[in-house]
Amino acid sequence: MDLSVANLVRQAFKDLHTQHHNHLAIPQQASVEPHMALNSLALEPQLAWQATLEVLPAFAQTRFTPPENWPAWIECLPPTGWLLHALGEFPQRLAMDSVLEGDTASPTLADTPPLPQGNSPADHLLAASLLRQAGQLENAAARLNLVSEPAWTDCITSERAALQWQQGNYSAAEKLWLSCQPSPGTLYNRALARRIAGDNTQASTLFNQAAAAWTETSPWHHLARVCELVI
Repeated sequence: MDLSVANLVRQAFKDLHTQHHNHLAIPQQASVEPHMALNSLALEPQLAWQATLEVLPAFAQTRFTPPENWPAWIECLPPTGWLLHALGEFPQRLAMDSVLEGDTASPTLADTPPLPQGNSPADHLLAASLLRQAGQLENAAARLNLVSEPAWTDCITSERAALQWQQGNYSAAEKLWLSCQPSPGTLYNRALARRIAGDNTQASTLFNQAAAAWTETSPWHHLARVCELVI
């Protein structure tokens, strides 16, 4: 029997996964009216915004505000597994069911995203990210082409990698992340790429390095630790 920490944690999550679905199979007394909308993530919008801001360079985080209808947008975002470190994403979106089932690409939405109205690099980057989440990949790429400032090169490259990832071009995405300067986010995304390539040893190492580079106050730190343990 494999008694390693990683295997024990993985087994614990699998047990929780099984218990969860067994529980769902039991008819439950309705606790909401049929017409009531449920937030699939049950997440405070400001917490999600603070988490996604960590993707931006430090100089851009303090003066960037969420677009109109951001709360409504995250309310309709479905939970996902193995999510990217990319603008518009936030660790609280993690679904352990999807992680255990091996899901890779985040599901896209048919809804129209709440695009920012500004013309700054951060506005274009966020617009591209939200368009990616909505499955509008050509429009997302077009918005990225509007940013040319050198200070934003790695952010744009990483989002181009996310577009490749969304299309299943995992090797191309990894090459783009490798071209970026080392950062917790690129280490984390490279770990995802190593995992999908079947190199779990290197993936675990990269998740560990990413987690160590983030402070413990960052939700991304804890996401990287979870990924490291369940891989």
